[in-house]
Amino acid sequence: MSWLKVQIEVDETMAEALELALTKFGAASIELADAADEPILEPAPGATPLWQRIRLTALFDREVDETTVRLAVASAMEPGALPDLTFDIVENEDWIARLRDELTPLQFGQHLWVCPPGKTCPDPDAIVITMEPGLAFGTGTHPTTSLCLEWLADNPPRERTVLDFGCGSGILAIASLALGASSVIGVDIDRQALTATCENARRNIGSERLDVMAPDELDDAKTFDCLLANILSGTVIELAPTLRKLCHSGTNIALSGILTEQAETVAAVYRAWCDINAPVIDDGWVLLTGTVL
Repeated sequence: MSWLKVQIEVDETMAEALELALTKFGAASIELADAADEPILEPAPGATPLWQRIRLTALFDREVDETTVRLAVASAMEPGALPDLTFDIVENEDWIARLRDELTPLQFGQHLWVCPPGKTCPDPDAIVITMEPGLAFGTGTHPTTSLCLEWLADNPPRERTVLDFGCGSGILAIASLALGASSVIGVDIDRQALTATCENARRNIGSERLDVMAPDELDDAKTFDCLLANILSGTVIELAPTLRKLCHSGTNIALSGILTEQAETVAAVYRAWCDINAPVIDDGWVLLTGTVL
């Protein structure tokens, strides 16, 4: 089976109206992606941020003609503001299977490995996490995640309680369990992320020591021995008072999703109640770690 693929670049203010119009005119699938290399990680609670410049890709049945698509786009735009459209014919393909084939095992620390399904880990003594690409994608390839995994591998939370705030695919929660955590709670505003975390845990170490929930379901009287937050720097700053209540003296924290130019601003906020270590940097991204005073 083949599809008519259309790609359109628009400002984020037009993305929602355009998505609705294309769906109304028969789009089988629509994907929104960054058109300007602008990072978006875990959003703030209650927010659904998009990039300022969006590349929208839609697939239509092959029988749909280009004129129909142009009419759909025009119906969502201001008069005379029709953006450039790129059309192509693509064959039906299992995109997840192709992505899985392209992924390779990744090592963190001495023995922690993240492997895609069907790939053999080269370390016979490895602690292996198997991650399936899909919803709430996260396999350790992005520096924000790999920095956290390296830190966890070097500081295994054995017999400690862990909070993964903004758990996404659950990779950090699962790594914590694999490295000996006594219990882990994964928190995310996206229900699909919570589902993905549970499913990925089930495929790996099991979910007996794992709970997942939305932020408003978290018991704010509970504290943790280790707190992970791989989220946007602005959200890390905004959530500082909330996260402080979830820590006790001696809690280890790891904050990621922070660009190098944002690191000092974030660190200054957390120094009020945490002994912050020197930042660890990878490809323009920063990991801040420390111990709560």
